[in-house]
Amino acid sequence: MSERSNRANRYKVSDMLQVRLWPLVLMLTMTACAGSMGEPKVDTATVAPPVTAFDGSYRSTIRVTGSFGATQTTSWCDTPGQPIITVANGQFSYAVPHPNVPGNPAPAFPATMAQDGSFYGQLVGGTISGQVRGTHMEGSIDGSACLYAFTGDRM
Repeated sequence: MSERSNRANRYKVSDMLQVRLWPLVLMLTMTACAGSMGEPKVDTATVAPPVTAFDGSYRSTIRVTGSFGATQTTSWCDTPGQPIITVANGQFSYAVPHPNVPGNPAPAFPATMAQDGSFYGQLVGGTISGQVRGTHMEGSIDGSACLYAFTGDRM
C-alpha cells in the first residue's frame, strides 16, 4: 500500500505541475507563432495637413504673471524669453531660459497651430496656449513653477 500511495502522490504532483504550467506553455506557443504585425496603416484621409497660414517669424516679448500658484513673482522666474518665435509647418517651440536658477534650465514648450489661429502645446513641465490674429500673436505659458504672458508681432 505504501508503494501505491507514493505512486499516487507522484502523479498528483506531476498533474498539478502540468496544470500550473499549461497557461505559460500556451502563452509562449502563441507568442512564438504570432510573427510580425507588419507596418501600421495610416488613413491619409483623416490626417489633416499642417496649418501653414501663420508660418513666419514673430518678434516677441514675455513677462512673468505669477509663480508657485501666487501672484507674487520670484527672481527664479525671470527670463529673457525667446526674442524670435519661428512658426514653420504650423508648429513652433518657445524656449524659456531661467538664468537665476542653478543649472539655467530652459524648457522648450512645443505648440501646434489650428485653422483658427489658436495654438496649444503640452509637456511634463507645463502648457503653452494662445492665438494669432492677423500679424499679432498672444499667448501664455503655465510652467511647473512660473506663469508667463507673451506677445509677438510678425516681422
